[in-house]
Amino acid sequence: MKIKQMEVGPIMTNCYIVENEETKHGVVIDPGDDGDRIVDLLHGDGITVDAILLTHGHADHISGLKEVREATHAKVCIAAGDADRLTHCTSAFFLGPAKDFGPADVIYKDGDKVQAAGYTFEVLATPGHTPGGVCLKCGDVVFCGDTVFAESIGRTDLPGGSYDELLRSIHEKILPLDDDVTLLPGHGPATTVGWERRRNPFLQ
Repeated sequence: MKIKQMEVGPIMTNCYIVENEETKHGVVIDPGDDGDRIVDLLHGDGITVDAILLTHGHADHISGLKEVREATHAKVCIAAGDADRLTHCTSAFFLGPAKDFGPADVIYKDGDKVQAAGYTFEVLATPGHTPGGVCLKCGDVVFCGDTVFAESIGRTDLPGGSYDELLRSIHEKILPLDDDVTLLPGHGPATTVGWERRRNPFLQ
């Protein structure tokens, strides 16, 4: 599994492209902006995208969706709690006027397993940053959106956020994982479960 990270948009959101180097199929996670750049990379590397997986529906994680969806015709997946954000974006103040990205093709829920590009992505419901926030576990890697960052956690002061719920999500879904599981957040550098267990001041 090859993982490519792109920083996109003015808030420097991490968009991830997971590539199966044997089949040249892949998955795009959180096309937050700069959709044309993402598409250029996909075309340049000859990647056929099977799915676009969204950790949540904030504008800085979905603003490149239109271009990527139209170029790849891949299925778009999001949790029910954030599904309406694709057609009625409530976080438009991040990146200008609201956009309509069209409804999702797949609504996933906690425990679902999405098969794409030859890999299995397990859906871990982690509400708190948004009602429909999820993390996506693939092997020993978790794409955690804005649930947890290196020595920090997602903000909870936006509509639908809950500090108590976010902490509960992290303690129930992230911290039980093995220490060496890699966490790839929506902003900033990668970290591990073990590091956050020991060093994250919000989790002590």
